[in-house]
Amino acid sequence: MDDVLIVGSGPAGAMAAAELTARGLRVTLIDYGDDDPALRSRVPDQPFSQLRSGDPDQRGYLLGDRLEGIPRSGTRVGAQLTPPRQFVNRAAESLLPIISEDFHPMQSLALGGLGAAWGTACCTYSARECELAGLDAAALAAQYPGVVKEAGISGPEQDPCTNQWWSGVAGHQPPLDLDTNSAGILSAYQRKAAGWLRRGFALGRIPLAINSVPHEGRGANPYFDTDFYGEARRSAYRPRYTIERLQKEPNFTYASGCLALNFRETPAGVDLVCSREGTKVTFSGSRLLLCAGAIGSARIALASMPLAGQKTTLLCSPYIYYPTLNLRMLGRPADDRRHSMAQLMALFGDLDRPERTCSMQVYSYRSLLLFKIIKEMPLAPWAGLLAARALQDALAIFGVFFPDAPGPTKTLRLGKSNTSPAPDLHIDYALTPEQAALQRGLEARLKRCFLGLGCVPLGRVDPGKAGSIHYAGTIPRINPVNPGFYSLPDGRLGGCERVFVGDSSAWNWLPCKGPTFTAMAGARVAAGHLAASLGGRE
Repeated sequence: MDDVLIVGSGPAGAMAAAELTARGLRVTLIDYGDDDPALRSRVPDQPFSQLRSGDPDQRGYLLGDRLEGIPRSGTRVGAQLTPPRQFVNRAAESLLPIISEDFHPMQSLALGGLGAAWGTACCTYSARECELAGLDAAALAAQYPGVVKEAGISGPEQDPCTNQWWSGVAGHQPPLDLDTNSAGILSAYQRKAAGWLRRGFALGRIPLAINSVPHEGRGANPYFDTDFYGEARRSAYRPRYTIERLQKEPNFTYASGCLALNFRETPAGVDLVCSREGTKVTFSGSRLLLCAGAIGSARIALASMPLAGQKTTLLCSPYIYYPTLNLRMLGRPADDRRHSMAQLMALFGDLDRPERTCSMQVYSYRSLLLFKIIKEMPLAPWAGLLAARALQDALAIFGVFFPDAPGPTKTLRLGKSNTSPAPDLHIDYALTPEQAALQRGLEARLKRCFLGLGCVPLGRVDPGKAGSIHYAGTIPRINPVNPGFYSLPDGRLGGCERVFVGDSSAWNWLPCKGPTFTAMAGARVAAGHLAASLGGRE
């Protein structure tokens, strides 16, 4: 029998596995593990401009051999996944059924989970945000160095703006260089930074889990602008890299092809039942750590406890994005040397009250291909193409995230599936009138901020209620929908002795800032509590 079973190879599962394996425990990570290394390897190690002008095989990884990279209609969750990343939710669409009128989250059964396509943005949470979420700020801070060492994170030095989202972290690398577009936006902001801060608008460099210098056998980002397609010297952290490293350790086992269904505590430990190639298989361990993501961990826990007919909470950051035209870039050439991920981070609102604040990630556009923005233009395709070509270097995309709090209008419920070994999840999700009013007010004021930066909004795009792909709060410390379904401060699942929750399922509240960095540190905190329950190996 293993010491620990972990479900899920995403950012939380990978970090927990690294922590527990380093402590000398016998760890088995159970995962479905879908992947597409063949398509990923087809992306040449060259700049995007060279690929577009000279690679005869570019269609396969830019559009897909079957044009699967071109959404047929609408703006949906995950619409920006390029063909080499579409394995991320490929198996989940059939094996993890969701029943909902209008909430269709992205789930993953991939090697690396949603982290296989994660945008790599990293944020720390303030003391107030940790308090609202039910997190131990001091314990998280103690685990930041482990996350930084494992993932490799480039981040800014502290200043009055960036310390709003990146504080208390040591050992990170220097920030990545900005592209021409975002450098102009930041320069415009910094000329009047004190005034912007008084208005509740903080903007600066964004921390990213991308190497700016070589780190732990992975290269520095080469600024090829191919980060949405290939691996670019493995500079951007993917949880798969941790799993590959751990597979060389004698006390770690990676069990792939397994769809975790439910668990049962026994006098000796925990049995985890999975479906593998149509057959039920059981893994046994002294402890079980659920790191299947907020929705996946809730599905497994609800299926294992006498709560199957009851509801639980669900948190999801409301998300919209604004394509804007940076007037300072019109007629100005853009440097070809750039990375594709977010360039800048911003917070806006009452900065002392995170529940009344939104966050932004600022992207340039070029490598996402022009057809994706042409279909959003109110022009004939030929006219849209001409306009997009003229404007592409001046496009700045502001992705805006809002916080979320639990309530009776945001629930998920287990049901019986006729299509998968895993049960259905029935999801209802609606903002309260108060939340909707807060969001409208922030957006109205945001538009004035965009104009003050010289960025003219071209439209507003809503990818749907689940569009942020930031989910949490399904097994919270305090559950207002189902008080009997909860997690304890040490990560233990309520009503269980040997089952722990290691991901954002356990949060009471979801900040507007990206959750992944905090979730990775939180997984290591939960792993420490689990190790202590086995005899104090801390």
